Amino acid sequence: MKRVSLGLLIACMIVGVFSGCAQKTKAVEFDLESLSSQLQDSGAFSDFLSPVSKEIAASFYGFEDADVTQCVVLCSTGATTEEIGLMKCSSEEAAAKVAANAAARVETQRAIYESYAPGEMPKLDDAIVTQNGLYVFYIVSADYTKAQAVLDSQNK
Repeated sequence: MKRVSLGLLIACMIVGVFSGCAQKTKAVEFDLESLSSQLQDSGAFSDFLSPVSKEIAASFYGFEDADVTQCVVLCSTGATTEEIGLMKCSSEEAAAKVAANAAARVETQRAIYESYAPGEMPKLDDAIVTQNGLYVFYIVSADYTKAQAVLDSQNK
């Protein structure tokens, strides 16, 4: 009886392990244009944001053209640190590299604005830099809770 129970338990565990391996999570997809519009409409930003080209975005976030398949980047007038950087990468490895570069951008901005506009430091303290699969989001806003609420609404 114990051998039969043990055999059934082992069989169930093997089936459970392999069925778990067979299930693949669906890749998350984001509409970057829509997301950027939602962020701008959220009231999280105090400055006017203008779109920049992929080439300029690459200089900000240090990525190669092949690493990022789509990006929407909007920057402030320069008087503030406010910025939206939404990037879809070609692989999760590329996304990890872009996310690390985005985190480094926070520190670069901090060094630039620390003496120039010290009132911008709280925005950089609350910068959102996150990776979700192939996507990297870099958001510096006047009200990060509103920006984060938009991102949270996308993950449902």
